[in-house]
Amino acid sequence: MTDRFFPEKQISNVPVARPVSSRVMGWLAAIGVAGALLSCGFVISARQHFEAISVGYQSEELRRQSAQLEERLRQLELDYARASSPVEIERRAQKLGLERPDKKTPDKPANANAGVKAKR
Repeated sequence: MTDRFFPEKQISNVPVARPVSSRVMGWLAAIGVAGALLSCGFVISARQHFEAISVGYQSEELRRQSAQLEERLRQLELDYARASSPVEIERRAQKLGLERPDKKTPDKPANANAGVKAKR
């Protein structure tokens, strides 16, 4: 009874070769090109996004650095104003042993006046 459904004869199926339609190949090519363009668009968009974020961080860093440099400039201008003030200059001159010429009374030798009177 087992032979009833399984004949002894071996059947070999011949592979069927169907031609590939040019219409299908055209559609596959169009889908491939559209997918490639869409993928490239996403990649370019992502790159621009990350570049914009990077530029934003650099801009923020430069703003911070600019604020620090402006503060440093204010400090240096203040130090310069203190160092170049007349009071500070006079204090440092006295520390070095110098005196102001208007405070000092000039000592004229007595024979210098006698020499001028003698010539007349």
